[in-house]
Amino acid sequence: DYLSKPFYMEELLARIHAVTRRASGEQLSLLQAGPLTVNLITREVRVGKEKVELTTREFSLLELLMRSPGRVFSRTQILDHVWGYDFDPQTNVVESRVCRLRDKIDRDVDKKLIHTIRGVGYVLKEAD
Repeated sequence: DYLSKPFYMEELLARIHAVTRRASGEQLSLLQAGPLTVNLITREVRVGKEKVELTTREFSLLELLMRSPGRVFSRTQILDHVWGYDFDPQTNVVESRVCRLRDKIDRDVDKKLIHTIRGVGYVLKEAD
């Protein structure tokens, strides 16, 4: 009568879910937004079927935005995450990288993914 107790059933289900998650590790390493797919393991980025080459900083920026779609990131948050140290707040390095990333990601798509929230920061989401 070991499995009749609710606690044991919950534990069994939790273990089954954990094994399933681990077994599908490939799926956990893929981020997708519209036609954009990022493989976190191979660091391969595709828009539709087209492979997109990104620099290390561009990839880090895109990963940050894709891990939290719909969340607005300030310049300071992006600087801290992508560059990992304090930067001169007067620099335009974030704007410049976002511009380059847009050129590579949003160039040939109908619905743009990377948006500027004026006076706040940047967000990744499909256009309304």
